Amino acid sequence: MPVTIVVTAFKSVASIFGGLLLADFVSGIIHWFEDRYGNPNWPVLGHTIRANQEHHFRPRAFLKGSFLSRNREVLVIGALFLIAFWATDTLNLFTGSAVLFGAFSNEFHRAAHRSPKENGKLITALQKTGLAQSFQHHAAHHRLGKDTHYCVITNYTNPVLERIGFFPALERIVKRVTGRTPRLDESVNVRFRQAN
Repeated sequence: MPVTIVVTAFKSVASIFGGLLLADFVSGIIHWFEDRYGNPNWPVLGHTIRANQEHHFRPRAFLKGSFLSRNREVLVIGALFLIAFWATDTLNLFTGSAVLFGAFSNEFHRAAHRSPKENGKLITALQKTGLAQSFQHHAAHHRLGKDTHYCVITNYTNPVLERIGFFPALERIVKRVTGRTPRLDESVNVRFRQAN
């Protein structure tokens, strides 16, 4: 019996951790798409893309918004995924964890822009383990061309994706299939123009 409990506990922890990493990966795909191809004039998604672009000019601006203003879209998307997983009988600890962590991806992102004092002891401890993205890790996205470190939940997914060149490869595929090249971040262009 004790072995069964240990195996069940291990499977549960592995499912939750796997869900966390999947949510982090999906957050990266969405963030990459917004940054590199998103158009702030699009219907429905345009305001989210605009807010993301504004965030690059003023990284701490979204700290002031309400929980609902930061999360309404991802909460709705998360609810739709939960319904889909339930309807297809694929709702389990792994998929449920992925949806839960994904639904709070903006809160992870927000914490990565706050000081340890603002975050409190629990979130700061999670950031030290890498289970919640740290300020130092997320700062890599805000440096240079804002074309790296798109995942916003943990410190674990970005290094793997960067090492294998995942996003540049994805951009090459998009160019080959659609002919579209990624756009440069406007905040980078402004800083470059101001420096010259």
